[in-house]
Amino acid sequence: MDNKFWLGVAAAFVTSFVLSFVFHGLILAGDYNALLNVYRGPQLRPGLFALLLVAQLIMAAAMVAIYRYGREERPFLGQGIRFGLLAAGLSVIPCYLIGYVVTNIPAFLAIKQIVLETIKVVAMGVTVAWAHSR
Repeated sequence: MDNKFWLGVAAAFVTSFVLSFVFHGLILAGDYNALLNVYRGPQLRPGLFALLLVAQLIMAAAMVAIYRYGREERPFLGQGIRFGLLAAGLSVIPCYLIGYVVTNIPAFLAIKQIVLETIKVVAMGVTVAWAHSR
């Protein structure tokens, strides 16, 4: 694991953390607060917050590791978008569709989650590609 690996992990992690806060902590907060019988409330639970960070770190490291196998000598933006869309197809889209099927949430919330999380994962893909273009 070289410096590009760790730069990619750090960049993807920060991207994930910031966009997760914006999307879930701000944009979708009202949707989640309306469904407190399904989702936990907004109060901070240190142990659970740590799990969020661990999950984001695992995803960032896995994305970097996988990206390194399919990387081509092409401009990073296109590669990052392609990789992010593939990663979303592997993770975000099926997980949130399954979540919609097995929980009692409105379809519009599931759609918003899928769209916003796909944007986040594509942004992570671009940051990973950028880190490897340096």
